Amino acid sequence: MSERKEGVFKIDIDNLLLDQYNPRLYGESARDNQNEIMAKIYQREQIDELASSLAVNGYFQEEPIIVIPQKVSDFELIDSNNLNDFKYTVIEGNRRTTSIKLLLNKDNKIVDPDFPEIKDDEIKKSLSSIPAIVYKNREDVDIYLSVRHISGNRKWDAFAKAKYIYEKVESLNETINNISKSIDKLSTQIGDKSNIIKKYYIYYKIFLQIEDDVLEYSSKNIKERFSLLEVALASGNTSIAKYIGLSPFRRLNYDETLIDDDKIDELKDVTEWIFGKDDQGSGSLINDSRHISQYLKPILANADATNYLKKYKDIDGAFQLTDGEENLIIGNIKRSNVLLSKILYKVGKYKDSPDFKGAFDELIEMTENIKNLTKK
Repeated sequence: MSERKEGVFKIDIDNLLLDQYNPRLYGESARDNQNEIMAKIYQREQIDELASSLAVNGYFQEEPIIVIPQKVSDFELIDSNNLNDFKYTVIEGNRRTTSIKLLLNKDNKIVDPDFPEIKDDEIKKSLSSIPAIVYKNREDVDIYLSVRHISGNRKWDAFAKAKYIYEKVESLNETINNISKSIDKLSTQIGDKSNIIKKYYIYYKIFLQIEDDVLEYSSKNIKERFSLLEVALASGNTSIAKYIGLSPFRRLNYDETLIDDDKIDELKDVTEWIFGKDDQGSGSLINDSRHISQYLKPILANADATNYLKKYKDIDGAFQLTDGEENLIIGNIKRSNVLLSKILYKVGKYKDSPDFKGAFDELIEMTENIKNLTKK
């Protein structure tokens, strides 16, 4: 049973500490000080709109944050008379807490000049303490967070969700000693009937393998576009999953490496095609998730198209090969015609340019070669 204090308490904002292990921050703030955490939340979570509402309306008392004592041993000592003698870590409500801290003490090193300001002194005074529910420790809040942010209506982004699920499953597995049963237990606890826990555990485990075996740079871009991995792999039944040697999820052995060593090159291919070849995403062939389903999946279901993509990194050309080589040839000629038609009216300006003449001569030569090859 989880332990919590009965009732809702008003805790001074100065006694509230932002969570270094906030899932929204991907576990990257364990060593950060409070200002650094506040800056990350401001930069990533776009809290200006929330801050604007708080500056005008004050805090809605019906939405208490959830906190734990900074020291677990303090829990037994806390009561309504002395609760502000202690410090608390905010487990749920870090965006709201950050917004209030920045409204009350605007830090120009963190926020933009147009960050909202409180004009009403009564609202400013009311924000100096906010309602909170006090639990004993982090584990007591786990089920609530899981329901709210994984299967509920306040979902974390894909990477935050996957990381949280992976860590919770691994934690359960320390006592259960069976990954499949650990996944089932967490699924039961949060009422997951869509295999969210299983899927995201697998996605995160593959991400870890990408970090270990593929990347030679920061995984920042993959974390920010993590939902593309979900689109690409689904439940392990896609052509992309087959290309990297990933079995359908229902047949996976969670205790083994999911991608075999002889498929690491293919895993690298997919990583670069979807996420790019550096932490800025340079070289990515995928602009949004729709391109994975519309282009990459059909390409990897066709051997000729796959080989073309590997050789030329041309996703449009490879896609045309999914309907056969003839469509590739016709499609490329049509694309060439479209490109030339767009510059036709400007050609005269550069007729004396040596570079233009050289490029034009190459075009004529290419056209003559096509004519010769198509003569009966």
